Amino acid sequence: MSKFHFQPIKEKADEILKAILQTPELASCSMKDVMVIRLACEEVVVNIVSYAYPDDAEGYLDLEIEAVNDRIMLRFIDGGTPFNPFEHEMPDTTQSWEERRIGGLGIFLVFKKMDDVRYAYENNQNILTIEKIINQNR
Repeated sequence: MSKFHFQPIKEKADEILKAILQTPELASCSMKDVMVIRLACEEVVVNIVSYAYPDDAEGYLDLEIEAVNDRIMLRFIDGGTPFNPFEHEMPDTTQSWEERRIGGLGIFLVFKKMDDVRYAYENNQNILTIEKIINQNR
């Protein structure tokens, strides 16, 4: 299992994503799986870095990555404003770009591309866990 602690996180989305992509857990994944995991992680990390903490707060992000059998599990833990992605309306993708309201597409992509998404708010922390079934045949 790979574990990371980032603090402060302001303007560190690229550094966090780079750390995720360089873990041994992702080394066993096909390029297709890595691209899907990268897309989901980018959406989660950018949202945490951009919106979890008030402008003047020094935020943190703890990250756990684990490969178990045919799955990659990524757990994002932050002490920011509570944000349950299950409580937010998903965008209507049947509408044209002009008709669609702004926002929410990133969360939608995470739900669509990952095989399992779980959220909890415990001990004043957001805990978002995402899992992807990986193709071990590369």
